[in-house]
Amino acid sequence: DGERVEVLLNATTRRSATGAIVGVVDVGQDISARKNAETRVSMLAADLRLLIDSANAPIIGIDAFGCVNEWNNKAAEITGYAKDEVVGCYLVRDFIIDEYKTAVNGVLHKALEGSETDNFEFPFVTKSGERVEILLNATTRRDTTGKVFGVVGVGQDITELKRGQAELTRVANDLQLLIDTANAPIFGIDTNGFVNEWNRKATEITGFTTDDVMDKDLVRTFITPEYQDSVGEVLHKALQGEETANFEFPLYTKDGERVEVLLNATTRRSATGAIVGVVDVGQDISARKNAETRVSMLAADLRLLIDSANAPIIGIDAFGCVNEWNNKAAEITGYAKDEVVGCYLVRDFIIDEYKTAVNGVLHKALEGSETDNFEFPFVTKSGERVEILLNATTRRDTTGKVFGVVGVGQDITELKRGQAELTRVANDLQLLIDTANAPIFGIDTNGFVNEWNRKATEITGFTTDDVMDKDLVRTFITPEYQDSVGEVLHKALQGEETANFEFPLYTKDGERVEV
Repeated sequence: DGERVEVLLNATTRRSATGAIVGVVDVGQDISARKNAETRVSMLAADLRLLIDSANAPIIGIDAFGCVNEWNNKAAEITGYAKDEVVGCYLVRDFIIDEYKTAVNGVLHKALEGSETDNFEFPFVTKSGERVEILLNATTRRDTTGKVFGVVGVGQDITELKRGQAELTRVANDLQLLIDTANAPIFGIDTNGFVNEWNRKATEITGFTTDDVMDKDLVRTFITPEYQDSVGEVLHKALQGEETANFEFPLYTKDGERVEVLLNATTRRSATGAIVGVVDVGQDISARKNAETRVSMLAADLRLLIDSANAPIIGIDAFGCVNEWNNKAAEITGYAKDEVVGCYLVRDFIIDEYKTAVNGVLHKALEGSETDNFEFPFVTKSGERVEILLNATTRRDTTGKVFGVVGVGQDITELKRGQAELTRVANDLQLLIDTANAPIFGIDTNGFVNEWNRKATEITGFTTDDVMDKDLVRTFITPEYQDSVGEVLHKALQGEETANFEFPLYTKDGERVEV
């Protein structure tokens, strides 16, 4: 039939009775099946070698003596050491930093005894001196008889993950510090209505410490009976995702005094979006009902903070047509999703003077060049102008092909107005200093002049250019008063202020002026 058969042959000389050679006898064995099996094993070994070498995870192996005998391409890429630089070297002795030698050696020794370890973390210093964090699974390596002849470790470079975890921890600590030190009472409840957050200001206002309130029913324990139903309803709504702003109710302190609280109840969610409780940010408005404007500003700031976590998200396809429009975008612009999807974002919704700029940003993103913090105005459905701060990010499919752009934005209208107001106030204050009918001068922490108004120039004859960045005491105060004036300024730099201190100041013309 033309099939190939592999034969293992023994050739034996054949002799006659007289010893003469009369031929050869061949005794063979059909080894086709064995040869096929060997071929499959060789192919499997080659596949495994290719899998190890090309794996997107570092794979490191040692023999029974702790010497490296496996080092794949990813291990070389992460560490900077080529395979021929490490094979035959002692892994722990030659490549693990001192403080981790004992721990890593212990894991490998256990694996050599048959006790494997999962998810062991240790740092590795690369050839270039950088530190990378490795998460390793140490697996016992055995021969066909079951005898242990080494360890293979399959790892993962978790350097960026560790940095991300450290950053998340920092942010969480910062937020907790913000809550603890905020100049407004902040308290929270879990889904059962039990207190799980109570900051210092809440303690200061009510007299109840954290230990007094933690894990207690907020409404039934600390709210007066006539307000329990209304407060309970507000918290219940927040637990359903319906938040309440500027809700007023009385809270009684540990000493029985009544405190009026203006409350914002905000839904608290986990990283997955599940509701896990309510955070209440309040304000003691008992003695200052006339401060309701400031309280509203605080509520607006807190609302802005909450809304920033739920930012407007707008997406376009490769042709510039809207294909993403979340609830926040609808809320800000007044356009519902079904009114905008399929329409050209730039042509239909961006004002003429910004069409070119916005189109340029989106076009660049469609080419893979992303833009952060791009500001542009958007006119809402009702004709109002809102200022948007946008990050334009390229959108790709699983193959890496660009199929659109997604923009995560922020409504910064109020921020822009606030910045304009701050600029106006700063200008007013500077004008007040410059035009005041009294000499005003200032120094920095080194005692050098950094403020000198017109009246100071008029009295002393020294212009701003004459005095700026000069040592006030050593340059413009007479020697007999330098120590006393220097002491007054030093105290002020320590926070100890002085009123009505008299000393002589000599003008540019040498006249003495009492100040």
